[in-house]
Amino acid sequence: MTENPRARYAAAVRRACDEDDLPRIRSLFAEATTEIFTLRGLLSREDEIALGVRLAPKYQAGASLLVLSGEIGRSTQYLAKVLRLAGVTIRPAYRPIRTTYPVNLTELRRRYENGASVSSLAHLIHYCRESTRKFLVAAGADLRHQPSRGLPDRA
Repeated sequence: MTENPRARYAAAVRRACDEDDLPRIRSLFAEATTEIFTLRGLLSREDEIALGVRLAPKYQAGASLLVLSGEIGRSTQYLAKVLRLAGVTIRPAYRPIRTTYPVNLTELRRRYENGASVSSLAHLIHYCRESTRKFLVAAGADLRHQPSRGLPDRA
């Protein structure tokens, strides 16, 4: 009688988890995807809790869900589920605060009118060229003609 592949992989993952062998866990999940249509339900709830307990110290030490999920070869959503089952509170996703750089419109216009290109000014003020053009218009600068990029002129 052939062994159920789900049971075989679950047992192997359990052993690797007991040995704290994350690379082996990753390779087992990868092997299982070739043999089993879906990994959903591969591990029992108890095995998922055990996996979460093994991963919790790394997560609590600062490793991200993305890094840890890459180590075990599963999605960040699955990893978050496993960690929650183990009693870990998931940190909110890091969203960097958007920094706006102050723009001195008078200085920007002066530099543009002295020959600086829009691209060089964009680099200087940390904005894209289109935003830089908008700043120049707001500053009252007469924009130099931009050559068309192969587009026909409108009649």
